[in-house]
Amino acid sequence: MFHRPRTVLLCLLLSAAPAARAADGDCAPARTGLSDLGYTSYRDGAAIRGITADVLEEVRQRSGCAFLLEWYPHGRLYAQFFNGQLDLTGASLRTAERDRHGLWLPYAYTHFELLLLNKNAGKFHSLEDFVEHSTARLNVTRGIFYSAATMAQMDRLQKLGRLEYVSDYGVVFRKILAGRAEGTLAPPAIHVLHQRRFHMLGKMSATPFAESPRALVGVYVSNRVAAPVRRRYVEALLAVVGDGTVQKIYERYLGEEITRQIFSGGVRDILDALPDS
Repeated sequence: MFHRPRTVLLCLLLSAAPAARAADGDCAPARTGLSDLGYTSYRDGAAIRGITADVLEEVRQRSGCAFLLEWYPHGRLYAQFFNGQLDLTGASLRTAERDRHGLWLPYAYTHFELLLLNKNAGKFHSLEDFVEHSTARLNVTRGIFYSAATMAQMDRLQKLGRLEYVSDYGVVFRKILAGRAEGTLAPPAIHVLHQRRFHMLGKMSATPFAESPRALVGVYVSNRVAAPVRRRYVEALLAVVGDGTVQKIYERYLGEEITRQIFSGGVRDILDALPDS
């Protein structure tokens, strides 16, 4: 059954913003699609919370632009974006297909980890190593973008009957609890929340793997959004990343140690990757 996405007005435009920004063009509230991505974006009753929502609130404060947050199954979110039904997406890796429909604005780093029950964990330096030296089964989420090298190993696992695609990470962890899988592939921002929710902290081990190096993550802004508004988003993100606000947001959800690992080496690569408009 199709359910209309629940829309949440993240915030109203600052009362002074229309006059202050009139010269830059109108900045109507932007329809923004989010989905189940752990602490990146999650449901808390009727509210949508998480890192992305907090980053957009900081953008709102600096730009005067509001965001209407809408919740979608992850596999459907980009179909809505490609069809022109959304102005922004939530946290996204960059792909050529998405670039055809929008402007990508990075604000953080991410990397996938191999997350396994402790009894199945090992010293796997790569996903290929895991495929060849383990019998553990993985559940992964549909609609997630994986590197070509990761997909090659996932295809091997699927042919071996050791990998299954499911609708979201909540299903992934319920199946692990039920003994129908021993692990998954997910970034820390995703799997830490689900480990906490399912009381699995300390029962699972996460390991980076060679096929998934660190990558930039950001929001996509539709090509339909006016250039002056996109420029305001860029200027706001330059400030949010440059003054350390993004790291503080990550610390609230993931703690200092994981945040330090995510942002090791600083934010220069993020700032350099933000476009001029």
